[in-house]
Amino acid sequence: MVGGIGEEFLRLLRHDMHKIRIAGAFPHSQALTDALSQQADATAAFISRNFLREEFEDHPYRKSIILQTQNFKNPRTLINQHRFEAATLFGETDAFKLHDSILKSKLLNLYAEARNYPYTSLKYHILLTCAFYYNLKNGIKWNELYLCENCPSDHPFQTIYQDETREWALLPHSRGGVAKVYPQFYLTWERRTKISFGGEHQIFEELLATIGSWTIALATVEDFLSLVA
Repeated sequence: MVGGIGEEFLRLLRHDMHKIRIAGAFPHSQALTDALSQQADATAAFISRNFLREEFEDHPYRKSIILQTQNFKNPRTLINQHRFEAATLFGETDAFKLHDSILKSKLLNLYAEARNYPYTSLKYHILLTCAFYYNLKNGIKWNELYLCENCPSDHPFQTIYQDETREWALLPHSRGGVAKVYPQFYLTWERRTKISFGGEHQIFEELLATIGSWTIALATVEDFLSLVA
């Protein structure tokens, strides 16, 4: 798509390609050019970088809370392979298809969103930024949003998580809703009225109730479901 929603959301969905060091990626200072997209990005970073801060480490991969084997250093050949695969993914020119590919991507959840916060997830930072931006464009501030599960949304760009049985979206109402969006994920999680992983996963649900960062929480859900699959 050229112009309109396609062009602006393509740029938004690609705004952090420089963190994977993909050739031709916009530098951070040029990645987002309008105030609303910058506000959405800043909000997504704010609710992500509030948990498990560590000293600077020049390493692109995310550390996992529960998949410890993922935390080992990777060989250069694998790093290059992942960079090539990510560049191919971001080469998609249809914003809707790119958003869907990011939602389904296991690869992007391997990358951290911020070096000083290595447990954060690049994948979920992008999806949160997109959801905040879409809602801001429609006059909805982040503190007016609800985390909703399997509820009809106004637009695909409001979706921040998806697996085989559940879809989570940030919606400006409590439409069959779960809980209001708070800066700390655990505050939203403690107020949930619907989201559940079943009685056999009660310990995991309690783990989520200790996580402040939204991207770490979402990444941990993905890690957990891949572990028990």
